[in-house]
Amino acid sequence: MLRRIISLPLHWQIALALLLAVLAGSWSGETASIAGLPIIRIFDFIGELFLRALKMLIVPLIASAIVTGVASIGGDHAFGRLGAKTFTYYLATGLAAILIGLVLVNWVQPGLKDGKPIEVGFQVDTSTVQQKVGGKGAQDIIAIFLRAIPENVVDVASNNGEMLALIFFSILFGYFMSRVPNEISGTLRNFWDGVYQVMIMITDFVMKFAPIGVFGLVASVAASTDLKELLSLLSFFLTVLAGLAIHLFVVLPLLVLFLGKTSPVKHFRAMMPALLTAFSTSSSSATLPVTMDCLRPGLAVSQRINSFVVPLGATVNMNGTALYECVAAMFIAQ
Repeated sequence: MLRRIISLPLHWQIALALLLAVLAGSWSGETASIAGLPIIRIFDFIGELFLRALKMLIVPLIASAIVTGVASIGGDHAFGRLGAKTFTYYLATGLAAILIGLVLVNWVQPGLKDGKPIEVGFQVDTSTVQQKVGGKGAQDIIAIFLRAIPENVVDVASNNGEMLALIFFSILFGYFMSRVPNEISGTLRNFWDGVYQVMIMITDFVMKFAPIGVFGLVASVAASTDLKELLSLLSFFLTVLAGLAIHLFVVLPLLVLFLGKTSPVKHFRAMMPALLTAFSTSSSSATLPVTMDCLRPGLAVSQRINSFVVPLGATVNMNGTALYECVAAMFIAQ
């Protein structure tokens, strides 16, 4: 039986782990223990171990992938054309996600019941919230561009949260690496390509433990979640889920079909390990190594496209987050 499970494709192993995790977490709850050790702590340990392994890969994988990818793009015209297409696509899909969320939340109105605001049963200190979000303006948008230019590259490399700055530096390095004399650029290309190939091999190794890691992450959540507290938010939850489903199963497949000239079914089948990992980790950054790994054998995407578009997308093209925050803001307002 175990041998048969191991022989299954990775996405089926992860899907099975998700199902078993929900069952195990619901059974154990927060009180069950083994030899005095709470089972939920075991789940947390397994999940955190897997999450740390994925995050360990992010900086060297992104840096090496972008540097080699940008260096192989070619001249200024090719680089500019790829960049323009990438950012246009990101803006279009982000706007589509926001509009879908806006239409749904105004149609369903999850924050209202019989024309009156619902009671969600949560308490919050409004003064603390006002202190965090108050006084925001154009200077905060400018701060985003300032964060893209790192003061200290080494410090950025040690902080996974500064992905935009790492990407910006890697793009610059790859662009100018292709413009130094061949005897120098050849050595640099071999070095960065070697780093990239090693990181892909490490990613493949870590992904062998993905079902176990996903099991720990989801089981911990299932064990600590009280569904009764979420009943008042059911309408909000379903609104967000409907918006995400429309974007995932209607908008993006149409783009894959007409712009990518690829079968959406083939695309989803190839990307299933990344989708399931993203679902269980709730982190686009942690899922990034898996996404890049899926694109190589699954869809035959060239390294120069994969290494430039995917890391940038994981940082700035968060369609699901845009849709969710739009619905959440309108829900709170209602």
